[in-house]
Amino acid sequence: VRFMISEAAKQVNVESHVLRYWEEELDLTIGRTEMGHRYYTKDDIQLFCCIKKLKNEGMLLKDLKPLIPELKEKKSKLKTPEKGCFYRKNQYPRLSWKNGCDHSDQHK
Repeated sequence: VRFMISEAAKQVNVESHVLRYWEEELDLTIGRTEMGHRYYTKDDIQLFCCIKKLKNEGMLLKDLKPLIPELKEKKSKLKTPEKGCFYRKNQYPRLSWKNGCDHSDQHK
């Protein structure tokens, strides 16, 4: 199943530009149609939900970036897809965490 960016953004509950920004900043490979339009799979949406959750817990994108391969690997080992993220803030105490959640900079 493929989702266009507007539907994927709705499922992650962010604006489309946030997905594009995260894609660029985190060097994510997102599929493209023959016309060059982005399309997202359920796994892509799951990854974005995880990114959003970690961001909301205060993780910075620069610290999240090295975790992307691990997030993808853990996801591929799950027997059934699940909503949300299987990582918790306290798993990475050495990383930079902002205090609280400020949605005004959710895509930084």
